[in-house]
Amino acid sequence: MNMLSAQMPKNTIQCLRILRIAQNYQTVSAACYTTTVDVLDIFTKELLQRHRCRLRNNPLEVKNLSIRYFMDSENSQKDIKNMTTEELDEVVLQYIAKNKDTKIIDLLRDLIKHHKHISDITVKKLYRNYSIAGKSDIIVLLQKYSFKLYPQMHKQNGEFMHYLATAQCMRGNSEKGLSILADCYKNNEQLRGFYRLIFRELIQDSVLNRSEASLVIFKKYVLEFSEKFGDHYPLICFWHLCWSSSWFSDQTLSTELLENSVKLQEIIRDRATAFSITILREEFNEDAVLRLLQTLLKYDMIEEYGKVLQVLFSYKIRIRDIRGCTEIIRNCETLGIALPSNQQKRFIKMLINGKHGPDSKPAKPSLKNFKLKF
Repeated sequence: MNMLSAQMPKNTIQCLRILRIAQNYQTVSAACYTTTVDVLDIFTKELLQRHRCRLRNNPLEVKNLSIRYFMDSENSQKDIKNMTTEELDEVVLQYIAKNKDTKIIDLLRDLIKHHKHISDITVKKLYRNYSIAGKSDIIVLLQKYSFKLYPQMHKQNGEFMHYLATAQCMRGNSEKGLSILADCYKNNEQLRGFYRLIFRELIQDSVLNRSEASLVIFKKYVLEFSEKFGDHYPLICFWHLCWSSSWFSDQTLSTELLENSVKLQEIIRDRATAFSITILREEFNEDAVLRLLQTLLKYDMIEEYGKVLQVLFSYKIRIRDIRGCTEIIRNCETLGIALPSNQQKRFIKMLINGKHGPDSKPAKPSLKNFKLKF
């Protein structure tokens, strides 16, 4: 045993190999060498315990570098006292990229406490990011930061309340969000053009995401903006999206808007032809045009009805839909509406050429990037 101890290498890995050999040897012939193996077990266990103690005392050993070690290193608190604006911007952008909301909150509190600046571009990036994410609590903290460190920018941007309104709507609190936006619109006349765009984006998100409860609330506020402030843009945007939608509930809502707003009826009278041209050219939505024709008849807008019918007839000729053109001609005869001579000539020429059936239509584009200009 003394000879074995003298020959034992100091390298711990080799010691562990000897331990493995000894344990295997014990399994094979424990009956013949019981005393020797017991002594060897005691010796090798003592070596192993010493090795483990050394690992515990040395934090740089590989065995001690666990996942928790790296997480603790990454999550260690940043000392911002001596950091430049550029360095702070980099830290913020890293936290945003990794969705470290808790770290952003802690950092903002430290920035307020130590009166440290990040760039105004980074401030606005934080506002946009967390308003879309619906993190209203972080928006409130950002408002405290910009109020203390960027008071002029804070005032010029209406205290960034529009971001809080957006965050509330994204969280599903449409009533609260639109109420905030209405107050912003009332108190900041110089920013009303910007608030109109915010309202349009919120309307689009609500309609396209099929939020039935939100649609009722949006209907209330677009009518309020139209009647109280004389701003009809949100009302037109809301009507247009509901009118062009393939969902029956949205189409019903567009009809209700027309019934509740005389001003909307006047706008539809003036813009019916433009709406029809746009929706056929960009979305190939014949059903929406047919619904618009019914609306024009309902409100006795015969002149506008004839103009929209001409637009639809030109579209039917372009896609070579003879059946559709024939139906329009019959409709004109019933209502006593005359189509222009050039359209009649194009229809006769199409009949002579004998090309029946509509050509294949392009795929309907997405409404994701909807923009309404008028």
